[in-house]
This record gives sequence, structure tokens and C-alpha cells, in this order.
Amino acid sequence: MPPVVAAPLQATIDPLWFVVAAVVLFLAMAALGPRVSLSLRETRSPTTDERETLDALLAAADLDPVTVHISETAAPDAVRISLRGLPGRRRLLLTTGVIDDLEEETAIALLTAEAQRGRLLYLEYRAFASAVVIGVATAMFGGLVAFSNGLFVIAVTALILFWLGRQLQFRADRAAADRVGADALADAFETVADHRGVDPEPATLRTYVEVQPPLGQRINRLRARE
Repeated sequence: MPPVVAAPLQATIDPLWFVVAAVVLFLAMAALGPRVSLSLRETRSPTTDERETLDALLAAADLDPVTVHISETAAPDAVRISLRGLPGRRRLLLTTGVIDDLEEETAIALLTAEAQRGRLLYLEYRAFASAVVIGVATAMFGGLVAFSNGLFVIAVTALILFWLGRQLQFRADRAAADRVGADALADAFETVADHRGVDPEPATLRTYVEVQPPLGQRINRLRARE
């Protein structure tokens, strides 16, 4: 009777599943991360007086978040505005400096700009673009794409997606400028830069590998509209 040779059991997993898992995991983190981050921040609800002011500002900016959170850890004169959460469940995080230190026109312009970013799904696009690049990189390391070609594919994909992201941000700025005026929005951006003690950075070679255009470039484009 011939000897029986036991073959080792080997489980093979299609590399495509690694790509899918990496992309899904990243998108899940991108969706849940801002909410988790917000829950860990020291925030409070607006006071009665702040709520009255905010209601007027938000109405003028056509922004209707589910809730408003006031940051308690930022410096009193800090000026920061950001939307968190998924479409339809947006939460607004801002600092007291937006209410106390800014002119009404400036605050409305900044809120309008953030509203248009949310309306055009800019935040979601940033996550999508990053997920695609991660997917291509995972496919390369998983053997689905030759390594020699993978680096080229990643570079081209990133350049295209990041360019589209910058165009989406410019489109959001144009939409906001249509509501409040291009000069008013540019002035508001410059006011924020002054509060932060920085000069708006112009476009450089590094801009090509960024999905968010520099503030100086956004301001220059707005000024050119007038």
C-alpha cells in the first residue's frame, strides 16, 4: 500500500478582499472619526444670548445644523468654524471668538463658506479621494497591481483626485461668494488669518499634492472675480 502524504491545509484569501476591507475600514473611520473626536472635546451648548445671535447668523448663512457646539478649550479670541458629521446630521463646532470678536458680516461670510462646503459634500469627497489612493496602494502591495506600475498609478490617481478636490473647494467658495460677495468673503478669510497670526499661503508646487488649496490662493481667486 503506497504511503499517504498529508498535504498541509492552506487558506487563500483573494487580495481583492484586502483592498475592499482597507477602503471600507478607512471610510468607516472617516465617517465616525469626527463624531468621536467631537464627543471627546470639551464643548457646551450656546447660552441664551449666544443662541439668539447664532440663530440670526445661521439664517443669513442658510446653515441649519442639528446641534451647535461651543468649544471650551480654544483660546477666547480664536476663530474656528467647522461642520462635523454626515449630510443631514451636520453638527457645527465653533469658538466663542466667532460670536464675540467678529463683525456680523464676517461671521456670516465664514458660516456661508462652511455651509457651501457641506452642501457640495467637500468633506465626504476628501475621504473618498483618500480611500481611493489607499485602495490602489493596498492593491499594489496585495499583488493585484505590479509594484513598478503601482507607484505610477498612485501618483496619477492622487494628482487627479486632489485636483478635483481643489476645484470642488473653489466651487464652494464661488457659491458662497454669490451669496455674500467675493470681496466680503476674501476679507473674512483674511480676518481669520490675522486672528491666527499667519499670512495666507499662496499656491506652490506642494499645492499639486494637496486636496485643500491654500488660503492665499482661495483669496486671490475671489479677488479676481471682482
